[in-house]
Amino acid sequence: MDPAYLFQTIIIPFGLFLVMMGLGLTLSVDDILRVVIMPKAVLVGLAGQLLLLPLVAFGLAFIMNPAPVIAIGLILLAACPGGITSNAYVFASRGDIALSVTLTTVASLFTVVTMPLLAWLALTTFAEGSELVSVPVAGMMKSLAQLTLLPIAIGMGIRKFKPGFAEKMVEPVRKMAIAILIMVIITNTYFSIDTLKQYIVQAGVAAFVLNITCMSLGYGLARLSKLNAYQTISITYEVGIQNLSLALVLANTLLGVPDYAAVTLIYGFFMKMTALSFMAYARKLKGMEKAAGEAVST
Repeated sequence: MDPAYLFQTIIIPFGLFLVMMGLGLTLSVDDILRVVIMPKAVLVGLAGQLLLLPLVAFGLAFIMNPAPVIAIGLILLAACPGGITSNAYVFASRGDIALSVTLTTVASLFTVVTMPLLAWLALTTFAEGSELVSVPVAGMMKSLAQLTLLPIAIGMGIRKFKPGFAEKMVEPVRKMAIAILIMVIITNTYFSIDTLKQYIVQAGVAAFVLNITCMSLGYGLARLSKLNAYQTISITYEVGIQNLSLALVLANTLLGVPDYAAVTLIYGFFMKMTALSFMAYARKLKGMEKAAGEAVST
């Protein structure tokens, strides 16, 4: 079997399946019902993820005018909001983890529809000549449902009926998913090395600006909406950190063009730096809010 075919059709989808099942193992129906309990925060977060992110990506693509493969990759990345990575940073920053998990779950439901449409729009807008590939929107929706909604449902089912087993499985599944993701990134880098060499500066600048802009806008959106510090932390990470696993599946498996993942590969490097930097500020933000609350009460 061709190694590239094996990589695109089995290894990458399996990695995403594990990631999403790991998310499901941590979820209950109550997590999804928080949409009703905290509608303002959820709506603000979803607006940032599903509307703001793609608009920023398209805006950057037009303003920066990079090579078509980079412009398309930038939009594909922005079409993949949230993920277990953002949940982990929210947890480490002691933000509102319930809000973070809820946003990740609900956004996953929407992206089954929005991702294929954004991919089609990106390709019809920026692709040229040989870069123009067919986007089977209906088929992509079906595949995404199988790779995201199905494993989440399986994980939630295991948690409901076998809670003890689910708790034991979370860490092994997470470690296996991370190992596969690292392998995918290394292999994808090999397949895309010519594009990375040719467009390293364009891809790097685009990835960095997208990350910084979206984290800043997520933070600003939460502050303008007068959400508390814990919710602000969650929305900043959910809007500012993209789902690398999903973006890699979108480029490699669903579209079959590994070069579209060049921005995603570089983005993963910048994401860690900005996420950890914001983690330091998150502690200060909570401290300021606590001090302000104590001042009001005295």
